[in-house]
Amino acid sequence: MSAKPLPSGDDARRLELSHLYLTAAIKLNTARRTSPGQPPFRGAIGGISIDRKGWLFAWAAYVATTADVPELSVWPAAQRGVPFDVVLPAAAEVEVLVRIDTPERAVGRLAHHLHDISMVRIDPDVDYLRRAVAAYRHELRLERDRAGTEEGSA
Repeated sequence: MSAKPLPSGDDARRLELSHLYLTAAIKLNTARRTSPGQPPFRGAIGGISIDRKGWLFAWAAYVATTADVPELSVWPAAQRGVPFDVVLPAAAEVEVLVRIDTPERAVGRLAHHLHDISMVRIDPDVDYLRRAVAAYRHELRLERDRAGTEEGSA
């Protein structure tokens, strides 16, 4: 687990992450309070994503209704990070649950949180996540090596 404080609020929305796993829309057991004058959040989506340094993030995004959750086809599958602002409604709130090093721990934290807020049980393919994380981190190492070689020859 990373010792740095977890991003929240606008900082969490600006995170540029590559998304490895997303849940479908989830209806919350109890509505989540928002800013005064705004409707409470009644829907959510959860996910596991990776940043450009190789850290995994388990997160949940809260929306007014489950209809406000973007279709899964809207989420970019690109290797490059994409901010949440690109795919989530403006009123959505992103909560980063954990920044961690292993897919198993990320899945465990996300599963525990989603069960707490909605009684939903998730069963992501951890073997796939392990392979995807290893491939992503390998690609990051190759990029760093290429950048170091180019700087050394310049």
